[in-house]
Amino acid sequence: MGSIQWKNVKRNFIIQNNLILIPARGGSTRVKDKNIRLLGGKPLVQHTIESALKSISGRVVVSTNSAEIASIARSCGAEVPFTRPAELASSTASSLSVIYHVLDWFKNNENWIPEFVLLCPPTNPFRTSETIKEMLKKLKQCPDINSIVTVTVPATHPFSIVREQQNGKFGDGVISIDGKTINDLERKQEWPKVWEGSPACRITRTDYFVKTRKSGKIRTYDSNNFIGYEISKREALDIDTEDDLFLAEFQCSTR
Repeated sequence: MGSIQWKNVKRNFIIQNNLILIPARGGSTRVKDKNIRLLGGKPLVQHTIESALKSISGRVVVSTNSAEIASIARSCGAEVPFTRPAELASSTASSLSVIYHVLDWFKNNENWIPEFVLLCPPTNPFRTSETIKEMLKKLKQCPDINSIVTVTVPATHPFSIVREQQNGKFGDGVISIDGKTINDLERKQEWPKVWEGSPACRITRTDYFVKTRKSGKIRTYDSNNFIGYEISKREALDIDTEDDLFLAEFQCSTR
């Protein structure tokens, strides 16, 4: 199970009444068996489980349809109290539907409603326990804010984006920020600072999911009332292709 023992997880539940949800379905397509592929000698999902447990920020629960992933998760110290239904384990199933299912399960089976839901996908293996802890701390200090999400500096500033016009020529100024484009602020030092959203960690008050469930919203956080938490490019690395996995393995070998 590693250095984090189950008794510590149970004690943590008493201290932190939160749900750290790790959605890890089997049957991925673009990267076959992605969540159990080895990275630095460990199954991919194990990296997120370990950082979640180390953060001591809530109950660490893995939602999966895979017996193999469930076995790995339990051996690492995470809870796997149910098997995810098949209809929520397809490539088209939304992460929000998985959140609703987990919240319903705990309410119906344990009469438990967490204060916060911390969504930590296993595809971001370098997200640290410190990031999880600090994000939760920051959100708790902002009672009027519903969500906090990881962000990182983008590789390309929006002002750099160009498009092809009908005459075949290319044009600048596709993106406007605060009414200005690259044509107004040519010097990069004057460009407004922007961030790129990262799925590494998204924390939301459970009340938000309860109140907006019938509204048709499809986001896993309150996109109208959230703050950002900047992380490094390494932490933001998202395993979505074989190239991403190769890059992650390289980063593991160079540390």
